Amino acid sequence: MPTPTHSPPRNPNIDEVHALGHPDSPLPQTRWQDEPGPHSGTPAMPPPVPRPPNQPAAPVLAQGTSSDLIVSWIAPGVDGTHSAATSFSLRFSPMAAGAWTVVSNIRSPYDLTGLTAGAAYDVQVQAANSAGSSDWSVSSTLATASAGPYPPNTPAIAGIAPPVDGTVTKLTVTWSAPTVDGSHGAATGYNIRTSPHGANTWTVVSTVTSPYTITGLGGATTIDVQVQATNAASGPSAWSSIGTGTTWGATVAPGGWQPATSQVHNTSVAPNGGVQLFAVAAPTAVTGASFAWSTSNTTVPTSGLIAAPSDGQTNGYGQYFNAPATAGTYYLWSLAQGAGSTTIGAWVSGSITVS
Repeated sequence: MPTPTHSPPRNPNIDEVHALGHPDSPLPQTRWQDEPGPHSGTPAMPPPVPRPPNQPAAPVLAQGTSSDLIVSWIAPGVDGTHSAATSFSLRFSPMAAGAWTVVSNIRSPYDLTGLTAGAAYDVQVQAANSAGSSDWSVSSTLATASAGPYPPNTPAIAGIAPPVDGTVTKLTVTWSAPTVDGSHGAATGYNIRTSPHGANTWTVVSTVTSPYTITGLGGATTIDVQVQATNAASGPSAWSSIGTGTTWGATVAPGGWQPATSQVHNTSVAPNGGVQLFAVAAPTAVTGASFAWSTSNTTVPTSGLIAAPSDGQTNGYGQYFNAPATAGTYYLWSLAQGAGSTTIGAWVSGSITVS
């Protein structure tokens, strides 16, 4: 008889080890999830397929210089069936003619040149990318600037001052010619208008040139002045900014003793040794007078003044003094002065040669 085999008694601790995984037990069957990849069980997502862009909105048109049109547009939006635009083209045609000329690979804004002045054009825009092109946009239409002549730019007033002829009734206005550019022609004439200061009641004088002297004013009177440029265009320029000037407050006239046109430097003024002037309030009170040598006959001297006291004549003033210390061409100024020694009237001689 075979020898009976007796199994050892079961040890519950050993059973637990086998349940957890005894070193002699076979490896448990474990399922791992593959990472996507070229050899994985789950395939990678394919890249998105590019699609043509959306149709752009109608472009915005503006007149450029000369006969140009400035074309601007916005890139069309991107959605589930349209990709982003990477380039743009435009086409243009005389209005309603349908005779299109295409310009490719451009950016916004685009200066559309070579057009006819004063003519209307239709313009469309198209977007494109590697997948294709959009439909052309709806047309925008605008006329180019007219062929001219173009009106001038606005002139600028350079100065407004009373003339140095001793009067109180005038103001001389000077201005500079405006610049010329692609949409503004050269000025060939000017208009001027004046108003009592701040009143805004204008009197216009047409066809004047710079410098222009306004006459018929009162003494110590302030007025506003504007200048306008004209040419063969249908309209003039805008009026310039307002300039303001004030007439003299006293008249000045030469007295009986005046210098000769030739003098010797640093010697007594020939032929009388002195000079006289008349200064009359009109309407500003005269408190004094003076003379001055200057190399300018336009800029009123403010230094080197020679005081002239009353000479005993009605409104008369005089003084003895020398010719300038150095040789040259000079002018002798006769000045009336008001409160605070402010010059309120001026008269200047012709040129005097000092040897």
